[in-house]
Amino acid sequence: MLTVVAGVLALLCLGGVIAGYVLYNRAAAPDRSTPDVAVVNYLQAALVSRDPSRAKLFTCDGTVSAIDELAAQIARREQELGVSFSINIENVAVSNTAAADASVIAVIRRSASIDGVHQSLADTWRFDVRDRDGWRVCASMRIS
Repeated sequence: MLTVVAGVLALLCLGGVIAGYVLYNRAAAPDRSTPDVAVVNYLQAALVSRDPSRAKLFTCDGTVSAIDELAAQIARREQELGVSFSINIENVAVSNTAAADASVIAVIRRSASIDGVHQSLADTWRFDVRDRDGWRVCASMRIS
C-alpha cells in the first residue's frame, strides 16, 4: 500500500514539474507572433528597458545599428542634460507584408522635463522585419 501511495505521489510531483516547465517556457518566450509586436517588443527592450540581451531576441543578426546609435545618443543627451528621457513607441503600422517579409512604421517619441519645461521630440522610423521562426527586426531607418 505504501509503495502505491509513493508511486502516485512521485507521478503527481513529476506532472507538476513538467507543467511548471511548460508554463514557464510559454511565459518567458519572446512574443514574435506578428511584425508589429516584434518591433514594439524590440524597441521596448532596446530603448525603454535598455536591455541589449533581451533586444537581441527580436533581431535577425543580434544588432540593429541605427537603433543602437539612437540608444547611445539618448544616453549621451541624458548625461549632458542631467535628465532621464521617457521613451514612447506610437502609431505602429504594418505595411508591405509578404509571406516572410514586412515593413513596420513606428514613431519613437523622447520626452523629458528640462529646467521645468516639458519637451518632446518624435521621429518616424521604418523597420524591415523577416519571419525567421517568429518575426525579427533586421534593419531600421529614420524616415523623418
